[in-house]
Amino acid sequence: MKRKNRFLALALALALALSLLPGCGSEEEPEAATQNEAQPGGSITWPEEGLDTSATLASTIVGDTLYMVFNGVQARTSGYFTPAGDTITVTSSATTTSETRFSYRVTLWKETYGGREYVDGGTMYFTADGECRTGTFTGLEAGARYKIGLAYDGGSHYMSGGLTISGLAQADALEDGDTSAA
Repeated sequence: MKRKNRFLALALALALALSLLPGCGSEEEPEAATQNEAQPGGSITWPEEGLDTSATLASTIVGDTLYMVFNGVQARTSGYFTPAGDTITVTSSATTTSETRFSYRVTLWKETYGGREYVDGGTMYFTADGECRTGTFTGLEAGARYKIGLAYDGGSHYMSGGLTISGLAQADALEDGDTSAA
């Protein structure tokens, strides 16, 4: 019984101490961070030549825009590209085989010596409802090479659609048969 009372006293003291720390107790909790969600709008007009929109994964470059299609995939990456400035615009439209999960994410990766690293804050969420959505990534480094990853968190479900990345100075198309995962 004596040990139980000591434990209760210690627990009460700990709870009191935690309530006095800044940010704890009765102070208002900070709002949860919001996701970077692409906004409804934009459009995609596929090039008339050079892109097989029925392929599992294909891409082509026209002017300052990289076009990429994906059919029945869960995760893939684009080829590397160099932005013309510090901002790129991503427009995407997709559908999914899932009846409960309707979002996919586009992540931004920067080329490094021997690989790539995730760009802090470089995730944008899209809704897979067949409608176009558009968003931007800003603060990109001049002359650096980037790629985007495309991923769907849905177990055995897949997505199909396409995207454009505009505002590019240079881009690499996917190699034939490239099935890189994000």
